[in-house]
Amino acid sequence: MKKFALSAFAVMTAVALSANPLKGWSPTQGHIIPKNPDAVKIAADSITLKGIPKVNWIYFNSKGVNCGFGQKLEYTFTASGKGSVMVGSYEYRSGFSMSAQGDKKQTLSAEPKEYKIVIPVKGKDTTRACPRFTLTPGSEITITKYNVAVTGTIVKTTVEADHKDFLYKVGETAKFTLKVTGNGKELKEGTAQVFLRVNGFFQNKKTSYDLAKGHKKLDVTMKEPGFTVIYLTLKDKDGKVILKDQQVGSAGFSVDQIKAGRKAPADLLTYWQGQYEKLNKEVPADFKVTKTWNTRTHKIMNVTFNNFGGTKSYCAISIPLKIKGKMPMIFTVPPAGNYGFGNFTYPNAIRVTITVFDRLFPKNSDYDKFNKPVWYFYKDRQARETYYYYKAILGMMRMMDYSMKNIKEWDGKHLAAVGRSQGGGSAFILAALNPKIQCVAADVPALCDHNAYDVKRRAGWPQVLRTGSGIAPTFHKDAEYFDAANFAAFVKCPAVVTVGFYDTMCEPASVYAAYNNLKGEKTMINLPHYGHGWGERAANAFDKPTDELLKKTFAK
Repeated sequence: MKKFALSAFAVMTAVALSANPLKGWSPTQGHIIPKNPDAVKIAADSITLKGIPKVNWIYFNSKGVNCGFGQKLEYTFTASGKGSVMVGSYEYRSGFSMSAQGDKKQTLSAEPKEYKIVIPVKGKDTTRACPRFTLTPGSEITITKYNVAVTGTIVKTTVEADHKDFLYKVGETAKFTLKVTGNGKELKEGTAQVFLRVNGFFQNKKTSYDLAKGHKKLDVTMKEPGFTVIYLTLKDKDGKVILKDQQVGSAGFSVDQIKAGRKAPADLLTYWQGQYEKLNKEVPADFKVTKTWNTRTHKIMNVTFNNFGGTKSYCAISIPLKIKGKMPMIFTVPPAGNYGFGNFTYPNAIRVTITVFDRLFPKNSDYDKFNKPVWYFYKDRQARETYYYYKAILGMMRMMDYSMKNIKEWDGKHLAAVGRSQGGGSAFILAALNPKIQCVAADVPALCDHNAYDVKRRAGWPQVLRTGSGIAPTFHKDAEYFDAANFAAFVKCPAVVTVGFYDTMCEPASVYAAYNNLKGEKTMINLPHYGHGWGERAANAFDKPTDELLKKTFAK
């Protein structure tokens, strides 16, 4: 989800709607209002929204309503118009992540009509939902009355462990207590079915508990280092599923002993250095700044340069405007997704964002088309020099060299690598290939432990060696050269890493496989109730320790 860019119009709207049914609502893309002045018309007791050409026009209540899993949002409103409107909400979880829910389509009529729409709260950890209307291009709606009510019972499942940090040694028994409540009171009707996921693989055994018998005890142990996650399906007294296959508890066992499926190749760095020399010999870089502009706080430059196969690599450089003189520099690779140039910023340092793509995708449909029939991270798994990340890594190396030689604002000394998910794994790659990098921060890093299957664990994202078409039998060996856990074995600088015990994408054991390989001073931030954008974690769980690490590193 993009950040909500609210213009002066959005601020004005909040003030002007004192007698309006949508008081407190704002557009998600307020910056497009100046080009579409008729998109919103405010009257004393109504508001009219018009669909914007080629764009879904979303209007939402930023304050939202407090709610929880098991409850429902009951919308009632009176409206007229043409075309259609989709009614839904944004569900915010743990102050860090959100998801869109609902989108129940309503056909509008010229005459005022009363609507009543009920949308269940989907997220187990939802604490707030923001109602929203989405108009498709060409549609128009005039709203004269509006209300949203929260109904139903909040259902909560909690699993308490006898170790507060949820960490154990192999052979120890983790003792869990399962509690199910409705509006804060223990539920005495229905059944809870529990099953386990061990090192990324679901176990066949399922155990059912009768809620009428009180709190449930569950003992878990492991014979090998790794992670167990407890899943739960909850049914009411009539057998209706209330909660299905939800993660409710976790435990790590001897996590400091988790080793990568394969050791790092001895020639890992020399291989990539040799390939980089080949690139520089055969393909002139031809760096070009294609666009430069200033935001309120930063100067932004988009940069392109050549790569193998007649392709381009893409980068954005952001430089703080308020800092005079030289400053530190941070290298970043974005998470997976259509990031284009990826204009990330940092308030007190230059930020160089290097994308993994060899082309731009002006439209999301272009990105979707490119990823068919297989996603980019599965493309061309025939050999090292054909796999998609081959050119991506060389692009990272070429852009780091360029930045250190050509960005005059850099202080010539302080360098860091920071990233999340795909960018987190890439931070290990960047630091291994560039020994001048002084610290690393990796949030739930991907690209780790590709060969975990050798030791009967599920690999980290993107599980590149999982079965599928177009993969060569020899690629298991080639995958070692793209494994962030292997690059981590060559990283000697200080590092901060986060791991989500619930993470089914970047498996927690894969993250620890990389972390345990790091050779420098390091800190792991364990998040026992967090997945990969879902679950519970503080909003600054990664940002705060990262800022502290950067501040300490850049002060030297």
